[in-house]
Amino acid sequence: MTDLKVVFTADEIRKRVLDIANRIAEDYQDSPIVLVGILKGAAFFLADLSRAMPTPVDFEFVDVTASAGDRGEVVSLTYATHFNVQDKHVLILKDVLHSGVTENYLITHLSQQHPASIEVLALVDKPQLRSVNVNAKYSVFADVPEGFLVGYGLGGSMEQYTNQPDLCLLEEA
Repeated sequence: MTDLKVVFTADEIRKRVLDIANRIAEDYQDSPIVLVGILKGAAFFLADLSRAMPTPVDFEFVDVTASAGDRGEVVSLTYATHFNVQDKHVLILKDVLHSGVTENYLITHLSQQHPASIEVLALVDKPQLRSVNVNAKYSVFADVPEGFLVGYGLGGSMEQYTNQPDLCLLEEA
């Protein structure tokens, strides 16, 4: 049997996302911002963040896969809308930032378009799991217990939990 332990309620998530939106607006003022959400996990986060932003933003989605290769993790872009980030500030939104490999790949890929800047924004930041030197400029939650997180768009193979409004820890009973 599986139990869900609420780590952050929908209200706590909403408040923290609003705080981050206000910080971003203050940091970038009236500069053009593009939010790039990594599917599927960042979809809810991107939607809520973009609505919370007090300044206009544009958004796009990408899907990236990672698999084991001879020399470590191999990352490939499997889906991207056609978009231009030249001279714009790019915030890559990730549900859980752990190894940093995927984000590093996207930073390298998007840098070819000469954006004004590229930063990573994580819903959940787990810097202790980094295998490459990528840091989140903004993170909604960094104080999350170890374990498999579900809800608020997270869940992976546990799809029945992705639409839960709270961020929960999946516990085996």
